[in-house]
Amino acid sequence: MAVALDMIGSTILASLVILMGLELNSNLVNGSDSYRADVVVQESLVSIVQAFEYDLRKMGYNVADPTTVVLRADSDYISFLTDLEDNGVIDTVDWYIGRFITSSPNPNDRILFRRTGMPGMGSSLVGSAPGVTLFGLRYLDQNGVPTTLTSKIWIIETSLRVESPWKVQDAGVLNQKYSNWSYSAAFWRQTRLAGRNLKRHG
Repeated sequence: MAVALDMIGSTILASLVILMGLELNSNLVNGSDSYRADVVVQESLVSIVQAFEYDLRKMGYNVADPTTVVLRADSDYISFLTDLEDNGVIDTVDWYIGRFITSSPNPNDRILFRRTGMPGMGSSLVGSAPGVTLFGLRYLDQNGVPTTLTSKIWIIETSLRVESPWKVQDAGVLNQKYSNWSYSAAFWRQTRLAGRNLKRHG
């Protein structure tokens, strides 16, 4: 009888140790997934921001009349003229956000598009970035006053948010229920990016 009780006690103890080990492993894996998701969204955000800022800083380059540079200025779509290749040929550049990606686990997931071409000659999609959940634009004149007139735009305020396609556990919370998990996210806002080639006088 004593042997049977020892075996039962040993089995229960071993089961508890195994369960603790599995729980620890699960927490380590979830923490690793959370860290990896954070890194991925931050790298994606940096890549998008660098490309977007580069284009905006060239906006209007080699365009004779700065009042004709901005072709379209919506809250989530901008189109403008510039000489991308510095070869005397004026190009159009479009940045805009697409529809929601229904196949993504993240219901807010969308794609940010970058398109270039020559006016009247068609255009081609040269870049896109998935995982963008917010792309907001606001336009101001040279005095910092909001404007809807494309001929008056000089400053562009931009908000950008990138999220992971899958939910991850908060690395600082152990045994968190899946329903409380969230998407890893990175946010960027540029409040005073002025187009050097758009500056008005008078």
